[in-house]
Amino acid sequence: MLMTSLPLLPALLADASAVSYGKVFLVSFLATTLVGLMAFSLRGLWLIFEKTGHEGWKATIPTYHHVIITRIAGLSAWWTLPMLLLIPLLIVPEKGVKILSLVLLFVWWGWLCQRIARKFGKGVGFGLGLTIPGTSFFFRTALAYDKSTYDPKA
Repeated sequence: MLMTSLPLLPALLADASAVSYGKVFLVSFLATTLVGLMAFSLRGLWLIFEKTGHEGWKATIPTYHHVIITRIAGLSAWWTLPMLLLIPLLIVPEKGVKILSLVLLFVWWGWLCQRIARKFGKGVGFGLGLTIPGTSFFFRTALAYDKSTYDPKA
């Protein structure tokens, strides 16, 4: 079957335009870049977990890693419950409920990031950098690779 379809390949490629090739290349490039950034981000979270005395593999489990992050912040794992209770409200059709849920999640995450920054000896600005979605990648990477140490008593 494969041998009989090989002569058709040049005919199929002749019909494709350069724009199609460009779109395929762009999508492939963006997908590869996204996967690379996600892997790099996961490696940073893995190193932060190891810095705090937790096993790094726990960073790969989506909900469980939030429990560990809550523990790193010096709180009980039960403090993950507010986040888990607010997430289902994001699919409610009312716009006001969605906005309120997002605001509450952002405030909760900001409070948690401030506590984590304090545990590593960082200031309020660093905690704010960990909170904001656009900058959190860079601040998390900095926290993973710098020489700061985790102090659970801070």
